Amino acid sequence: MGRWIARVCRALAIAAGVILVAMALMSLASIVGRTLFGKPITGDYELVQMMCAAAVSLTLPYAHWAGGHVIVDFLTARASPGLRLLLDSVADMLMAFAGAVMCMRLAVGMMDLRRNMDSSMLLGLPTWWGYAPMVVSFGMLTLTAGYILVARIMGANR
Repeated sequence: MGRWIARVCRALAIAAGVILVAMALMSLASIVGRTLFGKPITGDYELVQMMCAAAVSLTLPYAHWAGGHVIVDFLTARASPGLRLLLDSVADMLMAFAGAVMCMRLAVGMMDLRRNMDSSMLLGLPTWWGYAPMVVSFGMLTLTAGYILVARIMGANR
């Protein structure tokens, strides 16, 4: 299961990178079009908002898998391994809980936006499209944190 989680986390992070590159190229094209031809890309701000939210959330599962979240370890650097295990386990539990709550609330919001047929102002894109990758990423963050918690408690290597 750990290898599958690692592959999915990596794939989501790569997707985030692709989205960021596409966003940068689109912004560049829009700026050049606006400056040289007076024709920016219509709805570029809407697209940047959706793409940025997706890219940021898609990196969260990999960041947790890789242990890349910021930790404050100057208080625990001299703590016993048992205390560090306890604190890291509590952090994993809180991350899994927060991920689950965010996933659930984003899913509810996404379904509400879809039901109400909410759309962006300029392009008319359904706004729920921007929520879909976030639901997936927070679901994966929950799964990742839960797996790491269990592996940590059982003393297994990921």
